[in-house]
Amino acid sequence: MLKMLACVGAAMTLALPAMAQEPFPSRPVRIVVPYAAGGATDFVARTVGERLSKALGQAVLVDNKTGAAGAIGAGEVARSKPDGYTLLMTITDTQINNTALYKVLAYDPRKDFIGIAQVVRSPALISTHPGTGIQSIADLQARVAKGDARLSYGSWGVGGLGHLAGETLNRNLKAGMVHVPQRGEGPVVTDLLSGTIDIGLSSVASAMQHVPTGKVVPLAVLGRQRSTTLPQVPTMAELGFKDALYDSNVWIALLAPARTPQATTDRLAKEVHAIVGAADVRNLFVGRGFEMLNTTPAQFAAGYAAEFDIITQRIRELGIEAQ
Repeated sequence: MLKMLACVGAAMTLALPAMAQEPFPSRPVRIVVPYAAGGATDFVARTVGERLSKALGQAVLVDNKTGAAGAIGAGEVARSKPDGYTLLMTITDTQINNTALYKVLAYDPRKDFIGIAQVVRSPALISTHPGTGIQSIADLQARVAKGDARLSYGSWGVGGLGHLAGETLNRNLKAGMVHVPQRGEGPVVTDLLSGTIDIGLSSVASAMQHVPTGKVVPLAVLGRQRSTTLPQVPTMAELGFKDALYDSNVWIALLAPARTPQATTDRLAKEVHAIVGAADVRNLFVGRGFEMLNTTPAQFAAGYAAEFDIITQRIRELGIEAQ
């Protein structure tokens, strides 16, 4: 009997390594989105997730975990088992801005995650409404120079890129504009349409439908290149503003917990790269006002390091804290 138990124990011991090395994936994958369903990040996650499911032969579930400027969802993924079955689809804010905005953060984005791919970027648009009579950044400068301007600007939230760019422009022009923070880009565009604010900072995707009708007047875009959706709108650099912050854009990216096996992240990166490179997916994203990125993990890491220093330094220079 003892001999039989010893043999069974030996067999189980030999089986354990085989079980531990079971090929990825062998069960459903969950993509956590730290923002509400129906938004830009959710749209990208569901578009990629649906196709990733077919590529992996497993269900891919999108789970919206909102709150604390994305920190709740990001923190959950950071603490999850690093096996490739729990991933994070998020934007720049949770991985860069939050580290400077919050004195205490439940995760360290530089240590707790591996970047799989930056999927798209969402160009930020500086715009106004026709009631201001402003048609360009030069017009805005002239209005401020008169000394009687009482202007306001709206952004999608405290510490977001829109806030940073708006306040940087505010100080560049010495305009004395009042910041009106909102909970998302949609309300910023709504405020523009109603004339509640004078200058709005939103994504191109949120405002582009109102440009052809003249209800929103585009002044400039952030980023190194013009938007393919609004190619007539100049970049801030073209207008003579050389601040590195104006070269930034909000990106949407897929990440995994740190210490996820490289074979797993390599597989995910390969599949996502093929999915995002497909013509039908490109057309979907470009049609929504996004610009394609589709980076490799190495490209993601290099770009992230450079942006991290620029954005966190600017938040501290401007004295911005989470509210």
